[in-house]
Amino acid sequence: MQIEIDHNFYEIVSWNKDYIQIQGTYSPYRIYAPPYYDIASLKQYIKLNPPVHQEEDQSYSYLENPYYLFKTPYLVKVFSTVSPATIELKSSSIRVYQRKNVNTLKLLKAWSMDLLYNELIKMVSYWEEQLDNYAITAVRLSKRSNSNYKIEGNEICFSSRLIDLDKEQLNLIVLAAFCKFSKKTKKESEAIYNLYIPNWREFNVY
Repeated sequence: MQIEIDHNFYEIVSWNKDYIQIQGTYSPYRIYAPPYYDIASLKQYIKLNPPVHQEEDQSYSYLENPYYLFKTPYLVKVFSTVSPATIELKSSSIRVYQRKNVNTLKLLKAWSMDLLYNELIKMVSYWEEQLDNYAITAVRLSKRSNSNYKIEGNEICFSSRLIDLDKEQLNLIVLAAFCKFSKKTKKESEAIYNLYIPNWREFNVY
């Protein structure tokens, strides 16, 4: 969803933190906010904390190796700034604005977990609507490495290692989590996969 304020556009992205953060160097900016913030509150926050525009001709350096997100490589451009660190995802590159002597890879790791979480939230919302199942109360991330997800009461905890899969594989895992949450049998689950993702066996998730 986008909103416009003073001829600048802002894309609203829900995240699991309890504060608001605006990212970007020019419109459209991204505003990350907890899901309980309404539009009026977000507009008020933006007016009180407008984003700082940075010049396009600012010098930058590259990380030696590309950074992978969902099996896609991105060139990483690192810009020096005195402002708090911000990261922007472009079509083929990632722009990192950071202070000197900051560990860029550490910044990217934390940021990529936010990216993964937002992707999971979008997929969970999609399957809630498709399957008419709104019983899940929370989605979480953990560093568990022995499984893709775990059902904990009415919550689903996904592994942070899912950032290493492509989005088709990720989508199937979210659907599988819904099936397990709904206590579907293996036969019932595979019938659902065949209905919504006919080529699911090709994704080699299990």
